[in-house]
Amino acid sequence: MKKIATFILSLTIPLALTPIAFADDHAQEAAMEGSFTTVMVAAPDIGRYIASMKKDPSPFEAMGATAAGYCVTMSGQDYPGQMRMWTGFSSVQAAMVGATKYNPSTVKNNISKLREVKYSTTWKPLKPFKLAPGYERVQSVKVAPEHVPAFVAVMSNLEKALQEGGHPSFTNGVFLPIGGGTHDVNILMLRSITPTPELHGAMFDEYFAGTASWADDYAAVGQHIVSLESDNFEICEQIYSAS
Repeated sequence: MKKIATFILSLTIPLALTPIAFADDHAQEAAMEGSFTTVMVAAPDIGRYIASMKKDPSPFEAMGATAAGYCVTMSGQDYPGQMRMWTGFSSVQAAMVGATKYNPSTVKNNISKLREVKYSTTWKPLKPFKLAPGYERVQSVKVAPEHVPAFVAVMSNLEKALQEGGHPSFTNGVFLPIGGGTHDVNILMLRSITPTPELHGAMFDEYFAGTASWADDYAAVGQHIVSLESDNFEICEQIYSAS
């Protein structure tokens, strides 16, 4: 479809430079603070690889990252040992400069022997996002460009409804991919986060039991999605902070 073919261009220019009008008639900047870079890897021994990364913060320091961590894919894996390393930056500019200072695809050290690099992507948050890694449902969705402002608004409404409906630790994020090649193109990445799998599962049980006060807000999100491209669960942890 022509609309999908122009998805990235229409998002990157208008949404990055103009405010999004949310449902409560307040305006917020679409281009939120900071950005993230993720590197998808295959690690035959995930525990050993994570332990090595925790011991050596030099890659994150070299890139000028403000925060860093990992996410291990728990369901819907495309390959064995699927996980992603993520780094947080103060801006998209900082993320792009950081990528020139440390390239995990070419560096040769002891850590590089523990994983195979697949690809990397830079992400820009389109709504306020609290960095609180935990048990996360990660979905890639297609949304018509003209519906993205409304989609971000209903995602914000869903977050508030869940928090007020008995799940105060729930947060979500909407992220625009930049430079992800064929892997992360024409999509938005959604991250729905709770601290533990128990809390995430409780939300599902509440919804299927018909007792979720936030059910209408959840349905409103789906109305804007053209297609669901992937759906995974990940366990994430922060292992580095510059502060």
